[in-house]
Formats: sequence, C-alpha cells, structure tokens
Amino acid sequence: MATRSTTIGYYLRTSHYLQNIGRQEEKIESGWNVYKDEGVSGRVAFEDRPMGKKLLQDVKAGLITEVRVDTLDRLGRTTENILQTIRFMHNFGVGIQIKKEGITTLVDGKENYVTKLLLSILSSISEMEYMRLKERTLEGIELGKRLGVYKGRQVGAIESEEKFCKKQKVKKVKSLLEEGVSVRKICKVLECSPNFVAKVKTKVQVA
Repeated sequence: MATRSTTIGYYLRTSHYLQNIGRQEEKIESGWNVYKDEGVSGRVAFEDRPMGKKLLQDVKAGLITEVRVDTLDRLGRTTENILQTIRFMHNFGVGIQIKKEGITTLVDGKENYVTKLLLSILSSISEMEYMRLKERTLEGIELGKRLGVYKGRQVGAIESEEKFCKKQKVKKVKSLLEEGVSVRKICKVLECSPNFVAKVKTKVQVA
C-alpha cells in the first residue's frame, strides 16, 4: 500500500513586532512550508490568526501532513484553544512535532501514550481554568449584588439572537459548517452538543 509523502508545515509566532522571531526561523529546513504570525498574541485563537487559519485550511485540504512548532505555547496561551487545535489536526491525521518539549503527537497516525497523557493533562488544566474563571465570575456577581451594581438577567429572559450570533463558539461552528465539516466532527473538535450545532444552523445564516 502506498504511503503519502510528508509535507511539513512549520508554524512561527511572536506576540509583538519588536520580538525577535529569528530563533524560531533558525529551525527552518529546506522544503518546509512556513506559516508566520508576527505581532499576534497567543491569546488570540489559532483559527483567528491570519497564518494560523491558513495552516488549518491547508491541513484540512490535505496539503500538510505534519506540523512543527518550536514550543507548545506557539499554538496558544489558553489550554482550551491548544486542545482544540491539536484535536482538529488529529481529526485529519496530522500530528504536531513540538521541538522544545520533545513531543510528537501522532506516531504512524496514532496517538501514543505520551500524547494521551499530554491531552489528559491539558484537558484537566482546561477544566481547572474553567472552574477558576467560573468561581471568580460568581464572586464578582456576589460583590456586584452587595454593592447594588449587578442586577443579572431577569427570570425568563431570552438571549437575543444578535448576542448569540456574536459568540466565538457560534462563529467557529458556522465556519466549520461552511467548510462542509460534519456535525459529528464539529462536536468532537469544539466539544459541543449536536443540539448546539443545530441551534447555530437555525439562528445563523450558513453559506
């Protein structure tokens, strides 16, 4: 059986234009496809970065078979987005080689025990971050109530369609639907329910 040839996509990122990207560029080898985001914060979702988005499109199109980065934080600063990016690429059979951490996320097209451990740790951290944020939000609401500056949503109030459509996850679902990605795969990549995807289809104009 014929095996597909390896086409490497090397992703680089700096947080601001004054930051030196040279150290990352030193790792580039001949024949690699280079995707460079300069002056882009790691807190910007990978799919919202100009070259990050282009890399994901090329992965989906089968133009890239392996991705390489210098360090894990080049993918992002939030655990949730790093996880989403890794899972997206894995769904298309593309592994990520992370040089500093010495990790290759797919070996012969499969996740090895190191990758599974990494994803498990990242998932746990993501859950901790979510719970910590939720706790801080509740503390802020409680303080606001005591100060008389927080009234909250009235009982029975319905979220407006405009507000719903502006949510980042809604925009991501819409984008994937327009690219022809299946509902099942969208749910897996974005960790959402089929009902949520169906709601997006109903509320948002999908091309």
